[in-house]
Amino acid sequence: MSETSIPSLADLALQYGTIDKIQHKQITSLHALKIKEKQPEDYSTLLLSQRLATGYQVGLLKLIQEYHAVKKSGKEFGKIAVEKGFATEEDVQRALEFQKKEFKRARLKKLIGDILVESRVITEKQKNQVLQEQTFLERRASKIRKENTPHEKEVDLSDYEEQFLRIKALDVEFAENVLEKGFASRSDIEEAQEIQAQEFELNNTINALGSIMVDMESLTPEQKDIILKEQNRSDETPQEEIQVNISPDMMEAKVFISGEGRPRTGLAALKEKLAAMGITHGIYPDPILQCHLENKDLEFTAAYQDFSEALIRAKKTAFLARTGQEEQGDTRKGEELTWEKPGPVECERTNVKGEKTRSRDTGKSFTFRSGPGTRPSRDGSGIIAAKSGIPSVSIARKIYIHPTLHLLEDLDLKYGDLPDAYSNLTISGILTGAFPVTAGRIKASEIRGARIEALGDIHSDVGITDSFILAHGDIHARYLHNCFILSFGNIHIRNEIFDSRVFCAGKVDSDQCRIISSKIYAKKGISLSGAGNKKTAPCTLCAGGEHYLIEYKKYIDQKIREIKSEEEDLEKTKEEQEHLSKKAFQKMIDLKMFHDRAKEKKQILVQEYNSKKNLIKKEKQKNIAALIKSFETRMDRAVSSIKKFNASKKKYENEIKKIELELLSLQKKNENEILSLEQDLYSFYEWSRTQKNSCEIKISGKVFQGTILKGIFSEKKLEADLENFSADEIQEQKNQETYFQIQTKNH
Repeated sequence: MSETSIPSLADLALQYGTIDKIQHKQITSLHALKIKEKQPEDYSTLLLSQRLATGYQVGLLKLIQEYHAVKKSGKEFGKIAVEKGFATEEDVQRALEFQKKEFKRARLKKLIGDILVESRVITEKQKNQVLQEQTFLERRASKIRKENTPHEKEVDLSDYEEQFLRIKALDVEFAENVLEKGFASRSDIEEAQEIQAQEFELNNTINALGSIMVDMESLTPEQKDIILKEQNRSDETPQEEIQVNISPDMMEAKVFISGEGRPRTGLAALKEKLAAMGITHGIYPDPILQCHLENKDLEFTAAYQDFSEALIRAKKTAFLARTGQEEQGDTRKGEELTWEKPGPVECERTNVKGEKTRSRDTGKSFTFRSGPGTRPSRDGSGIIAAKSGIPSVSIARKIYIHPTLHLLEDLDLKYGDLPDAYSNLTISGILTGAFPVTAGRIKASEIRGARIEALGDIHSDVGITDSFILAHGDIHARYLHNCFILSFGNIHIRNEIFDSRVFCAGKVDSDQCRIISSKIYAKKGISLSGAGNKKTAPCTLCAGGEHYLIEYKKYIDQKIREIKSEEEDLEKTKEEQEHLSKKAFQKMIDLKMFHDRAKEKKQILVQEYNSKKNLIKKEKQKNIAALIKSFETRMDRAVSSIKKFNASKKKYENEIKKIELELLSLQKKNENEILSLEQDLYSFYEWSRTQKNSCEIKISGKVFQGTILKGIFSEKKLEADLENFSADEIQEQKNQETYFQIQTKNH
């Protein structure tokens, strides 16, 4: 397609398959005839009147036409701005990318000039200069522009964009019908539209407005079906239950499951879809995929090709630190912990379709990262110890330095933070406090009401109560009461687990421990004394699953939401200031109009007074003079008010500028923090591939009726009390059924 032409609706209808070539010739001939008869009709009216397209199809074509117009105008504006030296090509390219992003959110009026002004690349005066020249050039070009001829379909619109535009066009009509029938309010519709745009932008998930409103409970399924039937959408091909989106670098495949397909989607269907998409490499193990499906996740990563090992080889990375060697002495501040070849490198990698490519390292692939207590070297060749202590490497390949801290008393975090984050803590008394505790290894006599993230093991001589614990190592205690435990090591509890949820990547190895009113999920198996009693809720024992990984993903997602919330709060504050600024400006306009009207009336009165001064009585002269004085007073008051509102407007504008600067700084910081969290998550997923699953459950005592035994693919609820047994998940060879096999042990 020519860069200087925007296709007509007839051309777009042909390009996107709404009409065929014969119908295109018919509609263009009819359009030309109407112009000749001086009764012109636009293509949208003709397409509808000739029944060649429905209302929503015409709406779609108009949206695509607007996309072409906005894109074309933006490129022309950018070209002129670069020629005048107002902006660089990089500035324009960034603005075009931002414009496309805004288009995806259906904000089609976001123009390049406004974007460049908002980002402070050009001034308002420079924008107006470019617009004047652009308008002049467009007028001159329009004199020689000919009628468009059919072009090949634009390649800029991806399948997702085209489908989103179609859904959006349909949903404009859907929303009007909802309002007309009084099924929902306009605010409900706007909220659903915002969710729809966010899902598409952030997750490439395409969801119809009606489905979103049903999920929000703004509409009933019956009301949705009534409107869909009126739109003749009931016979449409249903949306695929499973959609797979492969990343641009071909190293990741994300799965999106429709709300309607959620209850029916199984592992076999998911793997068939991946195979149909040609995805053969990097697919996560069945237990991980099964856990996502069991958790009813509507979106998750199904395949990822990590090439960190190749990157480590290409960078010649060497790890120099002595980890966990307390007896050999601490690492001193300033010592080199890692070394690697600085700068970007190219290395061979295999994408999810099995194709080999050579590429530079990306954000999600890395060698080692600097954690608390360490810092990158100035030349980028490695990581240096920023303090003295014991070095360690986390599962996410982050390097930490742990100073050693001994406390001969209780530690209550309510009264202050620890002097060194991620210290190896040895506490003679009780660790308490609702504020987060970060540590390497923790040893305490007792832990109460704590929030802990530890890189090493956690030991409690007595027990742990009312606590949230995320540990990379093992957990040792006499009992757990009312706790949430997420551990990547093993769990060793001597006596009792009560009213708790435990997720671990290792084994719950607690032969003498009973559990009551609790749920235990362990990847490498479970060994307990017993479970449940007659008076409390039944227990759940799940062995072999990847539930700990799903819970860790929830934890990371929550932290990302918390990071974004600060930015969202600033955006809301900025919007409020913009609203107040616009309100003040509108008041200034109203006052200026009032001032001008008063001035005009005053001038009329003055002229009348001067012309008839000698003809009217003194009493009337006084009245006219008083009226003139009244108008002058009103004008003075209006000017005074305008100045006040102008001062307020400047105050709001200054506040907006401060917020924008704060936002720019915060966005960069947030991007780095979110990338780091995503790297953590991907590292744990990769680590999980190397860990074996075991569905074996061993019980040496009694398990009460109602207890649920779960594996990776099956579960069994005990119909009666059972003692001294072992259970494992078995798959029959004949019918491929999976079930729990229970064997009672001999006394």
